[in-house]
Amino acid sequence: MSSISQSLRDYTSRPDELFALSDQDLLLLVHSDFKDELRRLKWAYSVGGKRSDVKSDSPSPSKLLYPDDDDHDEVNRTLISILTLKWIYKQQYETVVGKQDEALKLSRESFQIIHDFYMDTINNPDELYALIMSVVVNDIGKDKQLAVDYEERMGKPIDTLNHDMILKKAVEAGLVGCLDRLTADYKADIILGMELGAEFNFGQLAQAENVPIALETIEIMRGHARSFKLRFMEQLLDIAGAAGHLDWTCAKKLTQSNYDAYRAVYDAVLGIIENKLSLREGYDLVLERRQKLLQRKGFRVLDLKNKDDHALARILCMSSVADRDTAELYTRAWTSLEDEVRNPLCESLSKDGISDTAVQVTYIPALITQAVDPSGPWSNEAKERSLQSALRYLERVMSAPIGIRTPLSYVERNVLSALKNVVQAPQFRGDPTILEKADIPEICYTKERKLG
Repeated sequence: MSSISQSLRDYTSRPDELFALSDQDLLLLVHSDFKDELRRLKWAYSVGGKRSDVKSDSPSPSKLLYPDDDDHDEVNRTLISILTLKWIYKQQYETVVGKQDEALKLSRESFQIIHDFYMDTINNPDELYALIMSVVVNDIGKDKQLAVDYEERMGKPIDTLNHDMILKKAVEAGLVGCLDRLTADYKADIILGMELGAEFNFGQLAQAENVPIALETIEIMRGHARSFKLRFMEQLLDIAGAAGHLDWTCAKKLTQSNYDAYRAVYDAVLGIIENKLSLREGYDLVLERRQKLLQRKGFRVLDLKNKDDHALARILCMSSVADRDTAELYTRAWTSLEDEVRNPLCESLSKDGISDTAVQVTYIPALITQAVDPSGPWSNEAKERSLQSALRYLERVMSAPIGIRTPLSYVERNVLSALKNVVQAPQFRGDPTILEKADIPEICYTKERKLG
């Protein structure tokens, strides 16, 4: 057990000493300041997945804090994000890339850019503490009890909202007390970032999961450069820890292609904030960067002005496809999909929410990626069949009647249940068509269209 007597807040004034601590001592410091928030993460839902072969002599962060418990997925994901901050600060490139696939590995040059960005941006102890707090609280909206606590206090149910919106509502209701430990300026910065995240998620844009009209919220960041940079740093750490529940020895998801995607998001957001890009142009910048990455790998050029190519580009983004073979697999599955599915899906994927009502399908990137399992032992034919079943299901979800007469920019449907109960079920590999019959989730969020 650690004998450290100083607090995390004290250590943030001496980052060299803070990040010289062992992983366990650093995480114990974080735990001492954020017991309530980490307890909520113990109860949070998770996307699950296939765990890597992590050595038995490498206990998970969750086990370091709660040795008598089973592993807590969201605790592991969050704490790997915190450890990645340490690895970035100490320039531990080899630790960050760890078991990343050689073809996807983050380059040293990109790692150095990330390190320099963090070092240049974090200017004082308040900023470092605010960043750590932002990382810790980012996913506590996944704890169903938080929505219950909100309803008990405010008298309104919010359990159908996405976890980012639940967090925003909980903050407004005073249910996230740790924020009061920040100075007024940094508390305002973090809350503004949460308000942005409630309707615009960096990761969702990086994966083309959201829709162009969702980028409208970015405009609240005009004149708030520090808040925007804090939010971006937190979101980059979030993707770094995204597989921390499956492999806690490295930043498994901070790959070169994912870094490139997040850099594209950063550039798109800045372009919109500075009025240099329209919402659609900002959105398509992310698709363009993905297609250029694949083009460098030998994949054909996609014409984003062509609806069919635009739809395929979104699907490639959804699975963060970064190599030619996988891109070709996705192309074969897409082009051989029956017209009565591909054509309406193509139309649905092209809707931007600006001139017509779009559908945002939350968790569809995880569903498609886990359905295909590109690195799995299955044959290419089996992977194509699984992808086509996922696309048929996506078409059903996006084409389902909305049944609301109010003019809407977009509606959101959440497919987490289909991911956990169907795709992750043992029988899925033997018969992926069971996904095609899965229930269509109810609409969980609507955004009214601005008139005039």
